[in-house]
Amino acid sequence: MESEELWMELHVLHQHGWSVSALARHFKLNRRTVRRELDAERPRGYPQRAPRHPFTAAQLAHIERRLRVCPVLRGTDLHHELRTEYGYRGSYWTFLRQLRPLRPVTPREPEVRFETLPGVQTQADWKHIGSWPLGEELVELHAMVAILGHSRMPAIRIAASCTREVSFERLVRCLDDLGGVTRELLTDRDTVFCNHAAEGPLFVPEWVDLCELLGTVPRACRPYRAKTKGKVERENRELEQSFRCWLTGQVLPSRPTIADYDAFALRWIQERVLPRRHRTTQRIIGEAWAEERHLLTAVPRHLLERFAGDDGARAALHVVDAAQRQLGENVEVRPLSAYEVAL
Repeated sequence: MESEELWMELHVLHQHGWSVSALARHFKLNRRTVRRELDAERPRGYPQRAPRHPFTAAQLAHIERRLRVCPVLRGTDLHHELRTEYGYRGSYWTFLRQLRPLRPVTPREPEVRFETLPGVQTQADWKHIGSWPLGEELVELHAMVAILGHSRMPAIRIAASCTREVSFERLVRCLDDLGGVTRELLTDRDTVFCNHAAEGPLFVPEWVDLCELLGTVPRACRPYRAKTKGKVERENRELEQSFRCWLTGQVLPSRPTIADYDAFALRWIQERVLPRRHRTTQRIIGEAWAEERHLLTAVPRHLLERFAGDDGARAALHVVDAAQRQLGENVEVRPLSAYEVAL
């Protein structure tokens, strides 16, 4: 990116509320570089340096012809063609610096950042958090993460599997932790929630029934657009970079249970998340949540009672033995005459 273009983008985004850290992450720059560009009254100028191995007329014509036919042609392939067919002697990086201005500009869909009103949307997703002790075994644990779109208040529940039954149970618990249900619930297009069809996602009947009982409208994010549910994706990154590291410093019970991990997640939210000022909203998350939770619809008691019980005895939260699952999938085919004899 040219220095003038970079300077202009940094200033425009900064005027629209982007922090220095957010700009540094987005443009992959050092924060000191971002501050220096923001403090500068005009773009910094750099003298144009002549390339060491400039393209000849024949080489330039070949590049333009190939890019016209195939705009996404890899630079390594084009560099190989120039070396073998046109005698180009420059290195790949010397070649690449001259190639970049020649490539056709591919229009990119603009990234729209949007905010939702209080009580409108909750985003939910699974996050794998690695191998952890559970009872006397070491198992892969997953976190069901739900986050309120307005206040950014998260809720986390841990599980050892991501089946449909477990997903529904953990999500209901998360919604209860948040204080209630918003008007709509946004998830990805995982088979837990959707059956894929040519015309778009079709929600599975169990998910539609559960949303009706909760009093919310199910939504599915756009295909290949993870940022559609960017708030929960950002929270998943927090789990990766903060919660897991925090958890490694805690003293686990000798035989930890799912309930123990749920308690750790709740403590992490109370200690690290609630007092934090969110970079986008510039509000304390705990204070914003206290205002938003009054607009939420309480989770029906009968749904919580359906999932109630001793955590250690709840099979849905534990890994299903692979041999047992395989036995359950094998169906013995019998002729109808066998049933007539039995009668």
